[in-house]
Amino acid sequence: FKNINDNFGHASGDRVIEAFAGLLREAAADHHVAGRLGGEEFAIILPGTNLAAARLFAEGTRNAFGTLPVEGLPQDHRCTASFGVAELQPGEGFAGLTQRADEALYQAKRGGRDRVRISLGPVQPVANTGRGVEVNGRG
Repeated sequence: FKNINDNFGHASGDRVIEAFAGLLREAAADHHVAGRLGGEEFAIILPGTNLAAARLFAEGTRNAFGTLPVEGLPQDHRCTASFGVAELQPGEGFAGLTQRADEALYQAKRGGRDRVRISLGPVQPVANTGRGVEVNGRG
């Protein structure tokens, strides 16, 4: 994200965040909850959605974001997003869920960014669906 702010200005960076937020609003169903956690991190909770469907949601959002034109950026500039996805496990609290989603997000970032990583459960890192979406602008 630093790349966008440094090369195109903070106003362009703000527009990238606004574009991603708008994309989430359009993609989310009425019963989904999405919000910005701060900086370039977002979370979305998909009640009643299993892990496979949550992954598809994340992949679809990631792909759509890559084709979204953003005002203030060159037309050929492609924005990317990394996602960590986890499903709430029986007896697990919200803190555990978000920790696993964060771990999955960091796996996605370490794996080269612009990807979705899944947590299979408390023993292994990645969400009902999701916390930890990081938006990144790379050319």
